Amino acid sequence: MQIRPEIKEKIVLALDVDTLEQAKALITELKDYVGVFKVGLQMYTGNGYEIFNFMKEQNIKFFFDVKLHDIPNTVAKASENIVRHGASFFNLHTTGGEEMMRTAAQAAKKAAEECGYEPPTILGVTVLTSISEESLQNELKVPYKPNDYAMHLAIMAKRAGLDGVVASVWEAKKIKQACGKDFKVLCPGIRPEWSNKNDQKRLATPSVAIKEGADYLVIGRAVTSAEDRVKAIQMIYEEIENALLTQNKSYALSKGRLILENGMIFEGESIGADGTSYGEIVFNTSMVGYQEILTDPSYAGQTIVMTYPEIGNYGINKDDFESGKIHAKGFVVKNLCEHESHYKSSISLGDYLKQNNIIGLKGIDTRYLTQIIRNYGAMNCAITTGDITAEIKSKMRDYRISKDITMDVTTYKVERFTGSGIKLAVIDMGIKKSILENFKALNCDMTVFPADVKADEILSGNFDAVLISNGPGNPEDALQAIETAKALLGKIRIFGICLGHQILSLALGAKTFKLKYGHRGGNHPVINTETNEIFITSQNHSYAVDASTLPSNTKITYMNLNDNTVEGITCEQYKIKTVQFHPELTAGPYDANKVIISWIKETEQSKILTI
Repeated sequence: MQIRPEIKEKIVLALDVDTLEQAKALITELKDYVGVFKVGLQMYTGNGYEIFNFMKEQNIKFFFDVKLHDIPNTVAKASENIVRHGASFFNLHTTGGEEMMRTAAQAAKKAAEECGYEPPTILGVTVLTSISEESLQNELKVPYKPNDYAMHLAIMAKRAGLDGVVASVWEAKKIKQACGKDFKVLCPGIRPEWSNKNDQKRLATPSVAIKEGADYLVIGRAVTSAEDRVKAIQMIYEEIENALLTQNKSYALSKGRLILENGMIFEGESIGADGTSYGEIVFNTSMVGYQEILTDPSYAGQTIVMTYPEIGNYGINKDDFESGKIHAKGFVVKNLCEHESHYKSSISLGDYLKQNNIIGLKGIDTRYLTQIIRNYGAMNCAITTGDITAEIKSKMRDYRISKDITMDVTTYKVERFTGSGIKLAVIDMGIKKSILENFKALNCDMTVFPADVKADEILSGNFDAVLISNGPGNPEDALQAIETAKALLGKIRIFGICLGHQILSLALGAKTFKLKYGHRGGNHPVINTETNEIFITSQNHSYAVDASTLPSNTKITYMNLNDNTVEGITCEQYKIKTVQFHPELTAGPYDANKVIISWIKETEQSKILTI
C-alpha cells in the first residue's frame, strides 16, 4: 500500500512498551509507516535523553508527551532542552497561564533556530485540572462558560503563540472553528473498531476523529499489540483515507471563513460569490422564508445566520421576493440543499447568491455560532473566500452600518397603487413587498413616498392616514423621518410598523436602545396587554423602545413575552398606533394580520365620522 506523506503525518504512535530495547525495536520496524512516535514521561524517566538521541540519529519525528512542570527545571529551560534533543512536537500544560506558554514557546523556537532545526510544533493541553476556573477567567478577560473550557484553553494557547492543542475528539471541531483551520488539534486515545478492546469503546475511531477535525491521531496498543503491526497500520491509513474522502468539506476543502469581531474564526465551504464582505452578524430562527429574509431591506448591512439546519430545499421562485435585490451582506447556513425540489423553483439558492454577488458559507455549526452571538451580542464580522489578512481584520473592526442606510433602501420616486379603500400615504423606510401587497389586498389607495419626504407634502395630499414602514438601521439616525413624524402628530392618523414604531416613539419623546442580539424569526410570542391574547409573530429588528421613557399620554398595547420589551403602543391624543412586529402574512405566522385589518376599519370609521 502506498501511503501519502500527508496521511502518514497524521498518525502519532504511542510507544506503549516497557523497555528501551522494545521501543527501539518497535521504531525500527515501523519507522517507514509512522509519521511521529510518542514518548511518554515513563520512557523518559527511565532512560533520560537516550530514547531522544536514538530517534534523532534515525531522523525520526517524535512527540514528547509530558507535563513540563514535572521536570526539575524552569518550563522555558525544559522546553529549550527538549528541542535541542530533537523533539518535533511537545505539549505545554497551562498551569502557568498564557504568559508561561508564550515564554516557553519562544525559548523552544529560539533553540530550534540555533540548532538549525525546523520549528517545533508546540501544543497546549485542554485539561481543566491544569488551571483553575478562576485563573482561566482572569486570563481570558471574556465571559467564561464551564462547558466550553477546552475552547477557552485553546484560545489562550493560540494567543500565546502555540501551534495547537491536545484535546478530546469531541472538542476538535469547536476548537478548529474558534481558532482556525491552521491551529492543530492532536487527539489521544484513538482506537479502530477492529481492535476488539471492549474496555475502550468510549474511544473514537480514526474515521470519527478525522470527521471531527483532528489533525493528529494518537494510536497505541491497537498497533503495538497487533500480531501484524504493519498490516494494522495500513488498515488505519485506509480508514483515514476513506474518511477524508467522505468527511465534511468544511475541514477537508475549506473555501471560506467567517471572522468575528471577538477573534473567533469559523470555517466552511463557499456557497456564493468569491471575495470578502463585511457586516453585522445576526441570527434568524425561521424554519422557512430564506428568500424573503435575504431580500428584506431591513437586513441591509447585516450578515444573516440561519439557525434552522437545512436551508435551500425549495429553491428560489419568482413570487416571494420582498424587494428587487438581496440586501443582506452575507449568508451563513449549516446545510445547503443542493437538489432543491418545488414546482415553483426557478433557481437554486446557491446559484441565486452567486448571481447576486453575495458571499455565503455552509458547513458552519450554526447552533454553536448562535450561542456565541447570544453570549457576546451582535458584532461585526467578515466573510472571505481568500486568506485572512490584517487588512480584512482592520476593515471588519471599522465597519459601521451607514447612518443613511434607509436612503439606500427606500424608493427613489413617488409611486401610486390605486384602490377603492382608504387613501394611505406610505413613508418607505425599506418596506417589504408583502406589506404593500397586504394593504393592496385590503383595497387601500396608496401613495408611497421616499424616506426623506417632508410633512407638508403628505398633508397636502388629502390622505386619510399615514403608514411609516419597517426598515434597517438605528432609528435615531432617521432624523428626517422623525421630524416628519413630529410635524404630523395630531394632524392625521398614523400607523407604524417595526422601524416606523420606533420612529413614532421617538417623535413622542421616548428613547430607544439596542438589543443584545435583536429579534429575528417567525416564532416570537407577543401579548395584547388589553385582551391578554397571545400572537406568534414575525420579527426583524435590532432596537427597542425604552418603556420607561414613553410619555404619560401613551399606552403600551403589546409586550414581548420573551424579554418584556415594548411591541406596540397607542396614543389617542395624536391618533397613533404602532407595532414592533411584522403583522403582514409573510414570511411567518398569520396570527397578527388582524392588527392591520382592525386599524384600517378604525380609519374607515373615523373617515365616516369626519364626513
